[in-house]
Amino acid sequence: MGKLSRGFLGGFQGQLGTAYGCFWRLMDLIKAMPRKVKRPPTEAQLPVQLKFALMTAFLKRVGAIIKVGFQNKPGNQSAMNAAVAYNIGNAITGVSPDFLIDFTKLKFSEGELPMAFNAEVLIDTPATVKFLWELNVAGSEDGKPTDKAVFVVFNPVKNKLVTLSGVAVRSALAYTLAVPANFSADEVHVWMSMVSADGKQVSESVYLGQFLLL
Repeated sequence: MGKLSRGFLGGFQGQLGTAYGCFWRLMDLIKAMPRKVKRPPTEAQLPVQLKFALMTAFLKRVGAIIKVGFQNKPGNQSAMNAAVAYNIGNAITGVSPDFLIDFTKLKFSEGELPMAFNAEVLIDTPATVKFLWELNVAGSEDGKPTDKAVFVVFNPVKNKLVTLSGVAVRSALAYTLAVPANFSADEVHVWMSMVSADGKQVSESVYLGQFLLL
């Protein structure tokens, strides 16, 4: 702390850059602003931070799908925050600091719209993932033929995601998704969900399994 008697600044009050001026006991004083000290996380905080960083980094890569899939989040929570919170609580395995994502439990979408009936994956052609499902039109609770499919494929070997939405409707009953040629002989994780034609209703995303590509 210094006393400011004269000079180009004169007397001043409040913050100016990294300095703070005040008037105290008939004196103009100037003080340096306190420095923020970044403390290392505690043992209790570290696992929470590691889980958050792991899940956030992965889900941000499919931000557009999360924005739709978790649009019906509670309160003022953003879709991404809702997705991160759900998946941290349900789709992380391992012991700190070696946490891993459990892809079998990962969700990209949460909602009341019915998922495609009996959805499955067929691998019969190189560089493709073929999705098959059935249409049950017994009642309105089974969704509408115009609902649109959302596909997600993750290659952990290449650390690459392939996503596609809005190109296949529920009534199509099948769609063949092209993946990069260098995915050949790699195993991939596959998910699928449904979105209403107006984009306001979503189904729960379903993990369809891990498959070896041709």
